[in-house]
Amino acid sequence: MRIASLAASAAALVAIAAPAQAAEPTPAVFSLNTGNNNNVTDGNARFFSATSAQLGTYNVRVTAWTLQKVNNVTYIRDSKLMVYNPAGLAIISGDDNSGDNNQHTIDNEGQKDFLVLQFDRNVKLTTAKFTTYSVLGADPKDSDATIMVGDSNVFYQNSIASLLNDKNSSVLSTVFNKGSWESLGGATDNTRDINPNRLYGDIWLIGASFVNADGRIDGFKLSNLAVIPEPATWAMMIGGLGLVGGIARRRKAVNRATAA
Repeated sequence: MRIASLAASAAALVAIAAPAQAAEPTPAVFSLNTGNNNNVTDGNARFFSATSAQLGTYNVRVTAWTLQKVNNVTYIRDSKLMVYNPAGLAIISGDDNSGDNNQHTIDNEGQKDFLVLQFDRNVKLTTAKFTTYSVLGADPKDSDATIMVGDSNVFYQNSIASLLNDKNSSVLSTVFNKGSWESLGGATDNTRDINPNRLYGDIWLIGASFVNADGRIDGFKLSNLAVIPEPATWAMMIGGLGLVGGIARRRKAVNRATAA
């Protein structure tokens, strides 16, 4: 009887260890509206964390950038990353007159502003919240955005200035090497899916539309961002937690059978 019980327990452990299809975890949501604007300089970085009950803490480094055209050549320049509560992250670049007339936004009036987000793991962005502004009195206002994603192999706490600052804008396709697309918004504040292709990467770009097909000035601030890690990460972690729990339960069952 004891030998049979032990054999059954061993078989159950093997079954627990076998791969299983785990449900996608609940997204972690970054709140991007904390901090202050004291002594902000071009190229400053801000760090944010988000916690998932299933997968722990995620980290991201955010910096601000602007596309500036000089003699028909477009360059990437570092800019000031601002934060406002509750509206969230915004950018002030060299031509923004210190943010007058709602130029304290991520906008494409004149120069084109964008955020770069470096995560501590490969993630899939899901939704983002946009607060829309009328830049220089633009009517209607708009919140179309350009989204790009890549695999950088740069530790998230490290600066990427050497890859971007004062470089030709063509390097964006090298850094963000997994895809780019337009996410169409509108005049009202909105939370929307910004990743219809469900791509993953450790470095992301969110900017006022580079294409700007409708010709409207896009201006917005970004207050939150929901992310999910790539399946290889979350399936392993959830599976590992399940395996540990299963082993503990089986050990108890074996001990009870042995005692009997």
